[in-house]
Amino acid sequence: MPARLSVTAPSGAEVRVDGILVGSAPFAEPISADPGPHQVVVVLDGHEPREERVVLVRGKTRALAVELDSTTQRKAAWALIGIGSNGVVAGIVLGALAVVEQRKASDVVGFMEAPDGEDFTVYNDAIAARDRYRIASGVAAGAGLGLFVTGALLYAFDAATPPKAPSAERRPEVSVVPLMGPNGAGASTYLELQW
Repeated sequence: MPARLSVTAPSGAEVRVDGILVGSAPFAEPISADPGPHQVVVVLDGHEPREERVVLVRGKTRALAVELDSTTQRKAAWALIGIGSNGVVAGIVLGALAVVEQRKASDVVGFMEAPDGEDFTVYNDAIAARDRYRIASGVAAGAGLGLFVTGALLYAFDAATPPKAPSAERRPEVSVVPLMGPNGAGASTYLELQW
C-alpha cells in the first residue's frame, strides 16, 4: 500500500514530487508515492516557487496546503499596466479638450463680421489652448502606452522556474584551505554533507 499526498495549491499550479511533474492543481484525488522523505515543489507563473519537504508514511495520507506569493516582477507589471492605462485615458481626455478648443476657435472665425481685437484675442487664446492640449495629449498617451506595453511584457515573461530537484547521488564535499601566519603554516579542512 503506497503513501498518499494531498496537495492544495492555487489553480493551475504545477506540482513536482522529487523533480517529477505529477500534475496541476487542483487534484481530484491524492497523489500516490513511495513512503519516506520527498521534496514537493509548487510553481505557478507570476508567483515565487514554493518548496516543501515531507515525510510520507505507508497507508496514510499527508495533507499539504501551499500558498504562493506574487513575484516582484508580477507586482511591477500590474502597477505599470495600471499607470499606463491611466496615461492613455488622460491622453484621450486631453485630446477631447483640444477638439473643444479647436471648435471654439472655429466658432469665433465663423461669426466674425468685422474682425476686432477682442475676437482675435479669443481666437488666439483658443488656438494656444488647443496646441497645449494636443501636446499634453500626445505626451500622456505616448507615455501611458509605453508603460502599458512594458507592464504587459513583464507580465507575459514572468514564467515560473522550479528549483532543482534533489540529486539522487549525494556526495560529501571536502575543501582544504592552506593557512599562513606569522608563527607558522597549516591547513583547514571543511566537510559538507548534504541530506
